[in-house]
Amino acid sequence: MRAAFFASALIWSLAAFGQDAAKPALTAEDIIEKSIQASGGRDAIMKITSLVAKGSMEIVAMGGTAATEMYSKAPDKRVNITTVDGYGEVKQGYDGKIAWSSEPQNGLVELSGDQAAASRREAQLNGELRWKDLYKSADVIGKEKAGDRDCWAVKFTPAEGKPINRCYDAETFLVSKIVTSVVSPEGPAEVFVLLSDYRDIGNGTKQPHTLKITMPGIGDLITKYKEYLYNVDLDDAKFAKPKS
Repeated sequence: MRAAFFASALIWSLAAFGQDAAKPALTAEDIIEKSIQASGGRDAIMKITSLVAKGSMEIVAMGGTAATEMYSKAPDKRVNITTVDGYGEVKQGYDGKIAWSSEPQNGLVELSGDQAAASRREAQLNGELRWKDLYKSADVIGKEKAGDRDCWAVKFTPAEGKPINRCYDAETFLVSKIVTSVVSPEGPAEVFVLLSDYRDIGNGTKQPHTLKITMPGIGDLITKYKEYLYNVDLDDAKFAKPKS
């Protein structure tokens, strides 16, 4: 009886140990706060009122190149402009109320539903400081890989739209990968973004200078930002939906 009781107790103890071992060592909030500190700290980030990034893009599968620019203004305005050699200008923006896109093939489109909700969240300058306002929840999925580096994967669930997974480097806690869900011509798919080459942009905060985006039906797009400017004057008209 004693042996049977001991064996039973041992099984339950090991099961409990296994459950404890499976729990993440850090909560989502722990990870996000460490990332904010690694990026320069809450105080330095809050002082950024606008951000401009300019660089080049390589369209790997097509052997093409493009010039790309990103403009962002607090609290919630953003526009991305990419000029593709041999194709023209591709723009996507959010002016604080309206999400829109414009490109040569499909023309000017006002976005709605999940696309508009995603654009609104992406347009939040320094949104990482207000993640609790933007998402219903954030949960640690576990560890995975971003390239050849270990990272903590956190699932962010918004009130509207599909969840987003952000991966934070297990050593530096900088964001190393973002996975989003999209609807492609072939059906639901995922877009993967690898972020690297973080550097101080001159105000004590760090921004990624290389982004590798893997898109369904397009392949890899590699963006290299050559410069970041912060706290520059940006007219609201920069973000407005074009008239035609």
